[in-house]
Amino acid sequence: MNARYLSGQAIQTVTKGAKTIMVEYVEKTTAWTRPAGYPADNVKQEFVSLVDDYFDKLQPTTAKVAMKESEHPSDNDKRKHYTAFELDKDNKHVNTIHLHRKE
Repeated sequence: MNARYLSGQAIQTVTKGAKTIMVEYVEKTTAWTRPAGYPADNVKQEFVSLVDDYFDKLQPTTAKVAMKESEHPSDNDKRKHYTAFELDKDNKHVNTIHLHRKE
């Protein structure tokens, strides 16, 4: 069973044109609670920058992008990436995405 979003902590908003997205990190899912002090401030800012880069690729109903996992490779995606939930205005899951830094 995949972990579902329960709560997050806001980092900042990103606005392009008439659309604003809240960027946050996941504090709690149905499977885990993030330890206090994580993620580091530099990780948060890099994530905000990536959300800005990917803004036009987000689903039309996305109101919030929440960092689930900080940068890592995985079996399904060998490139280092952040895993994030796209959530609608009611905090319902819209999509799960991988955000890669442009090298």
